[in-house]
Amino acid sequence: MKHALKTALLTGVVAIAAATGVAFAQMDGPPPPDGPLQGLMHRAGGRLADRLLAEFDLNHDGKITHTEYNTVIANRYNRVVHGGRGMTLDQFIALHTADFQKHASEMFRRIDWKGDGKITLEEYAAPQRAHFEMLDRDGTGVVSCAPSAQQGSGAGYDDFGNGGQGRRGVARGSRGAGGFGLARFCRDNDLNEDGKVMRAEFDSAIAKRFSAATKGKPNMTAGEFYADELASFTDMNTRMFRRLDRDRDGVLTLQEYAAPEEKLFARLDKNNDGVLTPDEFSSRARLANRGPSSRSRRI
Repeated sequence: MKHALKTALLTGVVAIAAATGVAFAQMDGPPPPDGPLQGLMHRAGGRLADRLLAEFDLNHDGKITHTEYNTVIANRYNRVVHGGRGMTLDQFIALHTADFQKHASEMFRRIDWKGDGKITLEEYAAPQRAHFEMLDRDGTGVVSCAPSAQQGSGAGYDDFGNGGQGRRGVARGSRGAGGFGLARFCRDNDLNEDGKVMRAEFDSAIAKRFSAATKGKPNMTAGEFYADELASFTDMNTRMFRRLDRDRDGVLTLQEYAAPEEKLFARLDKNNDGVLTPDEFSSRARLANRGPSSRSRRI
């Protein structure tokens, strides 16, 4: 990564850490039950409709045409590329950095449920353990790393080209989907590389990450938390960039960059008329479109 981008990212981390006491951006979606997990699940339910309309409904008529959708994506791409031959890895990461910073700030505040400006191992581990339990659907204490074992649950909005917000961002976005989200989970936690993650193995992986971030101290500061998330965020987006770079030339064309967004549009456009309406991307409509077997696997 170029020095300028490293400096910008680290500067953002320091700025966030210094501003722990200020109000953070509100996360999307309804909060789960009380405790340190409250508010960690985001972009759920009807709020996806609000987000899509705010970003893509250019004429504010309450629907999104394919032309509007493509225009927004092309404008986003062109603002970053600045007339270059394609989007570089640094530009791709920078495109998602602001969103990462907002969500990392909000996440630290919510995980720090005591409000003392630092988090313990238990606070740090709580949302990640919730993710494990979500993947461990049969309650056996084992998560299989085989994609077929987790497919059908659907992916979150972040899985369609909007980057990610770090390790816990993966937990929110993947919902145990086969493929990229499960691969990240297993890469982080399958310590003995046997194709499955045991609960004890998972707890050990969390403890090791916590200890590495805090250098053995019992509490994690805001700065240490953001540095930990930044490393995960950078790795995740690097892997995503390489996945999108189909011709392996080190830059993304508009077509390569827009491919996940196009998949999202096609998935949401239930009647294939080239227009998205709020009823098509409501959570109820999306569940109905997947059929009974898919609905039964969702949490």
